[in-house]
Amino acid sequence: MDLMASLTASDDDYSGGFSNIGQICNPILSRVDDATGNEATKKKIKCEALVLRAYMEYIMVNKFAKAYNAATASTDPGIAYLTEDADISQMQPKLSVQEVYDHILADVNEAIEIDGLPDVAINKLRLSKPCAFAVKALALMSMQKQDEAESAAKQALAINGTVLNYSTVLGTATGYILGGTYTVLAKPEHYYDEDYYVPTPDYIYLENVTPEAQARFEKGNMFLKYMGTMNMMYDYAMDYTGTNLGLPGYVTFYDFDSYWNRYGLNAPQMYFIVAEAEIDRGDFNAAMDALDKVRACRIDPSVYAPLKGTVTTKGEAIKHLKQTVHGDCICTIYNFINRKRWNQLADYKETYTKTINGTVYTLAPDSPMWIFPFPKNVTAVNTNMTQNYK
Repeated sequence: MDLMASLTASDDDYSGGFSNIGQICNPILSRVDDATGNEATKKKIKCEALVLRAYMEYIMVNKFAKAYNAATASTDPGIAYLTEDADISQMQPKLSVQEVYDHILADVNEAIEIDGLPDVAINKLRLSKPCAFAVKALALMSMQKQDEAESAAKQALAINGTVLNYSTVLGTATGYILGGTYTVLAKPEHYYDEDYYVPTPDYIYLENVTPEAQARFEKGNMFLKYMGTMNMMYDYAMDYTGTNLGLPGYVTFYDFDSYWNRYGLNAPQMYFIVAEAEIDRGDFNAAMDALDKVRACRIDPSVYAPLKGTVTTKGEAIKHLKQTVHGDCICTIYNFINRKRWNQLADYKETYTKTINGTVYTLAPDSPMWIFPFPKNVTAVNTNMTQNYK
């Protein structure tokens, strides 16, 4: 970890998060109440700034600090929470994980109370009312407050519970060598109703999925089945990772046409929160019903079958939850965040393994590698930002 820290000159999540807060959220929040103009517009902009700040802090505390643990959160070192009244000429203090989450909830609750956000934003780069409930639900779930998280998730879903059916966005790709044609996921360059917020729309190109990660997908998952790959582009005449990396059996995605919501907020995340809360409550039918809302749109219709009514044990329910979340959150930040959070729960924690050239690597629930190092361009100028993995 010390070597990793020494090699981390900068970090896009850290710089991007605090740039959004320092250059967008806080300037608005410091001046909007005194501004003249339409009151509804003022309320909307203020709420957007509050929710965006909370969301940026949520992403960063999950990357750079320990997962929330109620027994230790008040003393676990977290990150700075930059508010609009902070003296930015001074080194900002590092708050505890508990304090960071308290600020996150305070910001989103204020936005919800002001009630200035529209049900649907002018575009997916802007914040809407479902975003406020979604950030609240995510934060509460990280704090293991499942009932409150489920309530917030259901409030988001009541406004927008849409899930994109992948079978409606299938297209055709042509191989480069033999000219073969293949069915592929082809999400055009625009946004979909299931998305609440898309801060960094991106394509998925040259990202490798290990055999272990492939095995975690549910059979018939249309992302894994139909996503364009380098092997497909070479008409399956060669194993791309086997030839180029010496790692046979990996899947390397190749897609310059579709745009994916890798960092944002969407309706499927809310269904997963509902499902997990219902699992912990022991209502497996309600839990599987929530998962089925997503699965019906992600599993190939030729093999899809509802889970509702088929699950009778908590272990089986958790297996289906993890499998569905994994498939839907691949190539996003959320598989990392969810697994890190699950490490705090006895029924969910898991040691992850992968094999590379005959060597088995493991990542245990208590590994310090779940905490990313602060980059050197931060620690060099703010001595309060000591590393949290130590």
